[in-house]
Amino acid sequence: MENLFKQSNVLETIAFVVGPSPATVHSITYDSRKVTTNSCFICIKGQHVDGHQYIDSAIKNGAQVIVGSEKELMMDWYFKRPDRTFVVVHDSKKALASFASAFYQNKHKELALTGITGTNGKTTITAYIRSLVNALGEPTASIGTAGVWDQYGKINVETTTPTTPESSDLYTLFDQLRENKTTHVAMEATSIALEQGRLHGLQFDIAVHSNLRPEHLDFHNTMEHYRNAKLKLFQQANKAVVNLDDAGMSAAIINSFQGELWTYSIEQEATVMAQKLQTQQSGTSFDLIVHGKRYSVMAPIFGEHNVANLLAAVTTCMVKGYAIEEIIRCFPLVKGAPGRFQLLTDYPGRQLIFDFAHSPFAFEKLFHTIKPFSYKRLILLIAGIGVRPSYLRPEIAKAVEGKADEIVVTVDHPGDEDPETVMADVISGFINKPEHLHLVGERGEAIQKALSLADEGDLILITGICMENYQIVKGKRLPYDDLKHIHLFLEQDTKTTST
Repeated sequence: MENLFKQSNVLETIAFVVGPSPATVHSITYDSRKVTTNSCFICIKGQHVDGHQYIDSAIKNGAQVIVGSEKELMMDWYFKRPDRTFVVVHDSKKALASFASAFYQNKHKELALTGITGTNGKTTITAYIRSLVNALGEPTASIGTAGVWDQYGKINVETTTPTTPESSDLYTLFDQLRENKTTHVAMEATSIALEQGRLHGLQFDIAVHSNLRPEHLDFHNTMEHYRNAKLKLFQQANKAVVNLDDAGMSAAIINSFQGELWTYSIEQEATVMAQKLQTQQSGTSFDLIVHGKRYSVMAPIFGEHNVANLLAAVTTCMVKGYAIEEIIRCFPLVKGAPGRFQLLTDYPGRQLIFDFAHSPFAFEKLFHTIKPFSYKRLILLIAGIGVRPSYLRPEIAKAVEGKADEIVVTVDHPGDEDPETVMADVISGFINKPEHLHLVGERGEAIQKALSLADEGDLILITGICMENYQIVKGKRLPYDDLKHIHLFLEQDTKTTST
């Protein structure tokens, strides 16, 4: 631990230290419940919880070093426990990142980091980059909403945030990935994570921009603050990949970025372009234009938005130095993230698609994407989200009204909300209440209900938070799996059919 205080990035965060010379520290954490003997506990202030309130718990659990930004409180604790080391810092968030980086011996600097930011598309672009770069021969991992994946598959790790992990958790992951021989990491960089300093101290080789649309304004308050938070990623990057078709943020990046800049577009002249898109049920064909040279290509992806996402990944690979001919040869191996227009083949005679759609814009894209598909009836499952503002729920109903033959309404992550209230908020958005409307509060049961409504030749769309392995209920993360409920229904359906 003493060596940590000698590293410049750590020294910059420290105001002063009181107490005995620190003994060897075995772990760094901001969660007092995870403190063990000889841990370093760092008090960070979140939206709802202040870590300084848990110093007593951390000491009882064995913390030897306590780091915090509340000077008077830290001194009070020093007089109570002079056998412990108390480190007063200017900013606990920055200190957490700096201490964790030093603790793991700056292993992240051995990784080529690509950060992806934007309102929509981050998870898909991250997955496309991971699959392409792995296919090109560079062991690549991804971190984001779909979890943590390395070159071998999904890694079973506990997630503490929905998308971008807290800084100390990130450095733990980086250390694990280096042990697994990973050399490149593509990760989602959310506006909230950037604003909260979770990515403090990281220097990205490449920053990728997808788009900017209104979201998270309950946190950022204004679109200007939201955009400025995302722009922070480009202040920490050597090279940039920008979507010229996005009016919300592209100009701001281009006008301010000082490094090497590449662009992609479907609608205008750019470094990498796509034209003449044609979607079939096996994927999308289009003309890929790179530096004026045209290539006729096919990729197993669907929707114009996903072509744009693929362009972002292709451009990233080119920035990394790969030839476009090499990249194109890897197109058949492109894989999206679970729950992002994910086709399931487990239901013979029907078409079953998972999609993360939970906003009007996402549903607009989804309905446009399924236009080339042939089907008899459309069975649609939509979900209100309990842990998000209630005013967002009616917008879901407005976005899907008149689009489906059967609509099942359910709840994702009810949190402390009554599922009946969440569903009532959703259906209040219908101008004319659909005739074939089904309210099922528990998501697993709602999925089985949607499947039961489908006949041969129908298309079933399961939307919402359909790739996560938990549901937030009364402050707890309860294990959950959409696929489990699908397989359970199919098993029961098979038994019923056979008898």
